[in-house]
Amino acid sequence: MRISEQVLLSVLRNGGCIRSFWRRSARLAGTPPPVVPDGLVLETPGESGDTPLCHVDFAVVQKWLVCDETWTQTVGGTEFGGAVWCQVPDTQISSGGAVNEKGCQNEQ
Repeated sequence: MRISEQVLLSVLRNGGCIRSFWRRSARLAGTPPPVVPDGLVLETPGESGDTPLCHVDFAVVQKWLVCDETWTQTVGGTEFGGAVWCQVPDTQISSGGAVNEKGCQNEQ
């Protein structure tokens, strides 16, 4: 089920974040992570539990996000990893993308 862009942006503005996660063969360790993660969740401050997101939900708001943290861990023959995505600091949301405090559009 899709989450509206306005709801996602509201949660992100109020300190929420999106976590992505993936897994793959440990033979690929050290190479760039997959472009499309296996899963995405929206973490809402003050709420218990996470909201699962689809890839389309993430794609709609990705232009306003910055990757804040990444992690990887190899267990046996599998490498696991993920990232934390937060709203770009000091931005105003416009239909054309994120605009920084100087009025310049951030390129993604």
